[in-house]
Order: sequence, then structure tokens, then C-alpha cells
Amino acid sequence: MKITKERLDRSYAETFNIDSFLQVDPCGIVYELKEHTDNLLDIELGALFVAMISWGNRKAIRSAARRMLGVEMKWRPGAFVMSGAYRDSYMDARNNCVYRTLNRDAFILVCENIQRALASSGCSTLEGYFASRNIDGIIRELSVWLKPARLGTFGTSACKRICMYLRWMIRTQAPDLGLWRNHSQRDLYAVMDVHVCRLTAELTGMNQASWKNCCRLTQIFRSWDAADPLKYDVALMTVVDNG
Repeated sequence: MKITKERLDRSYAETFNIDSFLQVDPCGIVYELKEHTDNLLDIELGALFVAMISWGNRKAIRSAARRMLGVEMKWRPGAFVMSGAYRDSYMDARNNCVYRTLNRDAFILVCENIQRALASSGCSTLEGYFASRNIDGIIRELSVWLKPARLGTFGTSACKRICMYLRWMIRTQAPDLGLWRNHSQRDLYAVMDVHVCRLTAELTGMNQASWKNCCRLTQIFRSWDAADPLKYDVALMTVVDNG
């Protein structure tokens, strides 16, 4: 499959369907969350947790995410984290497993990291907490918060799930939510994983899903559309889904 700007432009304009996309993509579970709460912290944290477990089979991701947000968090991720309710979560998890290699102990450590950071800052939302940081700074800090869940290290790995989360929060066009207004979608990084790396290797000249490759693909996307570079990330998923 040869990936070109023209092919992705056509895919984005003619093929992408928001309703079909949300029925299969992990982001659809964040939209379900929005049906239960309009609290910004709930949605920010819910989306972060969904992004955190977004690797592997999408059906399995969505099932695990729905249990996490609906059963364990009662559709209130903000209260779940800030009240410390996470300490009593997943008590019946088989083999201490939350999702794939993410176990209960690591999940609790992630929640503790987030709770500690927000409580010490006095901020009531992640948007407020990250308001003074640039995108690089946000990725760096989120990689520290989420280190127990092994989402990658800024500057080394592609940090795919963190970049995807920031796309959800900042990009203003569907399927993304555009909840954070203090940052520009112009500055977002490409969502790079092994599959994307393979599809775009001819464009980037690289065959490893690294931070360097992520930056190279990002620059290509920005050269194609400086105002909305990550529309090509959405288009790329559409091309894959539709062959």
C-alpha cells in the first residue's frame, strides 16, 4: 500500500465516517463517557485511561475500557482518582490483570501519580495543570505519570498512546474532542506505532517506531497541512480500515 498526500487527502474527504469510526475505535468509549458526565476532569482522565490501554485488538481494548470507566469508575474518573477510590478497584481481577500486561499494582501507581500531581498543584483539570507547558513538556510529564503502565519515554520511544491522547484533547475536528484551548493542533505529533511505521516507511525512510521517526512523520504531515497536520493520522487509519 503506497501512502501519498493525495491518497490521504482523498480518504479524509471522501471515506471517513465519524459514526462508523466511533463504533470500532477506542475513542468511541470516550464519547460514551460524555453521555454520563460533562465534567471536564472526568472526560480528561477517562480519555487518558482509555488511551493508556489502547494497544492490541480494538474490540478487546473497548471491552476493557468500558469496564474501567463504567464498572470500576462508575463513569466518574475524576472522583475515582481524587478520592482515592482506585485503591479498592479491580479487587476481583483475574491474576491481578487490568488489561494485558497492565496489572492492578501498576494501575494504582498511575492513579497515585495523577492524584498527587493534581492535588499539589491545586488545579481542578488537566487543561489547567498543563496550561503553561508546551506539547513536549506535556508528553514528558505524562510519560512519567504513566511510567508504571510502560507508555514510553519522551525523546526515545514514539509515545504513541500519549500523542494519540493529545490529539483527542486538542484537535478540534471529529473524531477528536478539542477540549483544550490553550494549545494548538498545529503542534501535535504524529501517532506512530509499528503498523504506522511500516505503512509510512517509504515516506520517512525509517523502519523503527522511534521518537525520531515520529518527528520525521510529523514534519511531513505539517508540510502537507500546517493548520491541521494530524488529519493525516485520521486519514491513515481510514485507509487501513478500508484497504
